[in-house]
Amino acid sequence: MNRLYILLAALLANIAMLSLASCSDDDNGGGQPVIECVRTTDPELADSTFTDATVGQMILIQGANLSNAIHVYINDQDVYFNSNYNTDTHIIVTIPSDLVVRGMDESVPLEIRVETSHGTATYAFHVVAGVPSLELYKADLAPNADGIPEMVPGQEVKLVGTLLHEIEHIYVTDLDTVPMFEVTEYKLNADRTEITLTMPANEIPDYGIYMVECYAGNAYCGFSKSPMEPEIHDISTDMPVPGQKVVIYGKYLTNLTSINLGGEIEIALDGVVENDAMSELVFTMPDELPSKDANGIISVSTLGGKATLPFYRYDWIYEDFDGNGTQMAYGWGTGLKGGNPEWGWESLPATCPITKSSGNFVYFDGFTAWWDHNLTINSKQAPQGIDPSTPLSKIEFRYAVYLQDQYTAASTMTTKLKILGKEKGGIAIADRATGELMLADWMSVAVPMTEFAPDVTTWGDLCAADAGGDNFTIFLEYDNAGDDVRIAYDNFRFYVKKD
Repeated sequence: MNRLYILLAALLANIAMLSLASCSDDDNGGGQPVIECVRTTDPELADSTFTDATVGQMILIQGANLSNAIHVYINDQDVYFNSNYNTDTHIIVTIPSDLVVRGMDESVPLEIRVETSHGTATYAFHVVAGVPSLELYKADLAPNADGIPEMVPGQEVKLVGTLLHEIEHIYVTDLDTVPMFEVTEYKLNADRTEITLTMPANEIPDYGIYMVECYAGNAYCGFSKSPMEPEIHDISTDMPVPGQKVVIYGKYLTNLTSINLGGEIEIALDGVVENDAMSELVFTMPDELPSKDANGIISVSTLGGKATLPFYRYDWIYEDFDGNGTQMAYGWGTGLKGGNPEWGWESLPATCPITKSSGNFVYFDGFTAWWDHNLTINSKQAPQGIDPSTPLSKIEFRYAVYLQDQYTAASTMTTKLKILGKEKGGIAIADRATGELMLADWMSVAVPMTEFAPDVTTWGDLCAADAGGDNFTIFLEYDNAGDDVRIAYDNFRFYVKKD
């Protein structure tokens, strides 16, 4: 009897020990870890799982026995996770934005791997860097029998874009993106931003689209058999002074036939510099300037067509000190010289270092002492050449500034302006094309008008809100006095950006 009790007690003890071990496994995820799916952290989308994601995306790895995770690998790269959010069924991870993906390195495994204290789980998963895009194409076209440059079978073409990873097919399509034929001969550069392809023997359409199918999506770029029509998006300065560098920004700026200023001045093409991306043209402004009778545009003509932008719009000038500005009551300032001779200000001194200009300008010369290098104009009127309904977001305030010497007493020096009664300070003394302070040279500055008047919607609203008085001011800002500053300003105007 005692023997029976002893055996029964031993049996119950073993069962209890097994139960405790089982509970311990359940609490600590002691079984083999398994990844069942990947989803977002939104509980309302718990049933929406996926096997593809984009870098920077937060994901929830769901499974069993995932507690006590030591490492999480994506594409065989160790990624950070917060262990406080690691449970037996979940791990939350943000895919690093700099993760190396397939297309950047073809050898990376397309998987998630979770290593725990009690085993490893893997899950097939595909991460992409983003959606591919094409910006433009480049081709050196030979003239046909009629002397017109034309794309031909066997033509080498470069497609320029971004994230051109995991290319599956390249097609030439019609304008409705219906494939006409496939391009099979191509190579990709190391950073996946340029495809060099050879056009097959098929007949090339007058107009078509290159369609690049990638794992992450499709990218498109229109083309034409003959040169593409140029596009101009912006210009570094629309009122350059003689000798100033001018940069035109756009697309397909190549095969130049003409650059014309105002319908009056032709730029010598042998002095124009094109960049390889066909997105910039650089020339030096000649001594001759467009007259008030000019057409107010700059035109760029290529073998593919013509594009234009506003240029020397005299009806947009606020003040140029040459008599083309708007009406005002009077003006005064501290340390100022030059300006419009009719205003009777002190003439430019013989020590003024500026030798190139578009005419008169306002000049300040002297040591900074907290109230100096400033100009105030009363009752300055708005130009009449801008449609009142023009959104203020399309308008910039532009001007030229010249600084002779590097300041040393001050660590910062900026400009504060009041325009039509709206004030903005902290405007950098730097050229908008280079982003740099260019000493002893004219620099072009452009400030969105929404930074002067963020609460105003249209040009008409801005003009209506102007109460007059001292509504146009220039003030030099600095954090420490004592510099001998020679600075000039010119060609204050508004500029309506192209759509």
